[in-house]
Amino acid sequence: MNVIVKCSAVIIHQRSLLLTRKRGTRIFISPGGKPERGEDHLSCLKRELQEELGVQVKAFRPFGLFHGRAEFESMAIENHVYHVEIVGQPRAGAEIEEIAWVNYRQPPCEIAVGSIFRDNVMPLLYQQELIN
Repeated sequence: MNVIVKCSAVIIHQRSLLLTRKRGTRIFISPGGKPERGEDHLSCLKRELQEELGVQVKAFRPFGLFHGRAEFESMAIENHVYHVEIVGQPRAGAEIEEIAWVNYRQPPCEIAVGSIFRDNVMPLLYQQELIN
């Protein structure tokens, strides 16, 4: 069975989580992407966050491994999620059309959020009082 491997960044500012929306889609997903052949997770995150948001990785630590269905391809996904501290002001770049800071006061139901982050990551961040 083919499984998509993705490295995702949890970027939090003022108790809100940064999500991105790719051009031509309506669902907000985590910043990050698929590692290229031979690329480790940190290198993948550094490359993707620079391309997508124009920011550098200052520090990162594992947050969790989540399994689900990919939002844009009907395949299983293995999402390696990292808590990432960044340097720079995030802005939409590369294929990203829009960025959004979300939390439970501005609930995910107001915008479409990818299932792994909506169902797993955001509830954990809320329980750990990292987002409002």
